[in-house]
Amino acid sequence: SITGACATVEPWAAVAIGFVAGALYLATSKLLVRARIDDAVDAVPVHMTNGVWGTIAVGLFASPGRVELAYGRVGDFGVFMGGDGALLGCQCVGVLFVLGWVTGIMFPFFCLLNYMGWFRASASDEVQGLDSRYHSSSP
Repeated sequence: SITGACATVEPWAAVAIGFVAGALYLATSKLLVRARIDDAVDAVPVHMTNGVWGTIAVGLFASPGRVELAYGRVGDFGVFMGGDGALLGCQCVGVLFVLGWVTGIMFPFFCLLNYMGWFRASASDEVQGLDSRYHSSSP
């Protein structure tokens, strides 16, 4: 969640962004377990939730001096650093665009995989162990 903002935020802001990211990760992971959504590697909390947070964090914490060092003179910076919200608005529009794009492209693809029976491993393969089932040299 700090990757996108690392050039534009102060060190104290990076720590704050990281603490929020940790809390969001834990909350999203617990929510997925409660909702009985299988995400064995916690990809949704790590990549989606914290990707969204990291993108929005730029619009909140980008400091004028660091933005200028990274990009030269620009129009706005983080809201918490005295910005007028234009950068935050751009970041939010970007998040909405990416979510729409990924949903529009991947939802039909996942539906096709599910229809073909390729979306999940079979229950017997899961019990046997996917490593031995898919990567074993014996037939």
